[in-house]
Amino acid sequence: MSEQNKADEARRGLIDSVKGKAKEVVGAVTGNESLTAEGQLEQTQAHERKEANAMEAVAEAQAKQAQDAAAEAKVQGAQERVAANAQAVAAEESIEAQAVAQKRAAEQAARQRATAETTQAELDAQREAQRAKAEERAEIREASEDIIDAVAEHQTSVQVARNEESEADRLRRQAQNVTDEADLP
Repeated sequence: MSEQNKADEARRGLIDSVKGKAKEVVGAVTGNESLTAEGQLEQTQAHERKEANAMEAVAEAQAKQAQDAAAEAKVQGAQERVAANAQAVAAEESIEAQAVAQKRAAEQAARQRATAETTQAELDAQREAQRAKAEERAEIREASEDIIDAVAEHQTSVQVARNEESEADRLRRQAQNVTDEADLP
């Protein structure tokens, strides 16, 4: 019932109550008992309508209050859903960010491992090259020593041969001298 209808009902109830009282008073003064009873009946009906209107107003107020509470609960539920969704999104984003960070960390660790392995391989290759060069130098030194020894031995052999040749020449000359002196043919 609208506010206007409620006001009209209240005025009508007041008017019916006043009319009933007037009929009761007029009936009592004139001794007309049926008018008095009619007036009392109208007053009772007006009073019952007033109570019914009051109860209806209370019921409407309670219904309005229940609707307001339901609407508030609905709004609160929506807010809680929004908050829960926001938390879920934040948690999901956090998980995704953590996964991305872990992936980056794993990639970085893999790059560092690869760099370390490459560096180690380069160091190993350099060491191997240095070892090979040192081995080559040692072989060259050993070969040089062998050559020097061979040259020295050759020179010694040549010198011995020269000495022996010189000795042979000297002995031939001496034999020639002895032959010349002995006049042997």
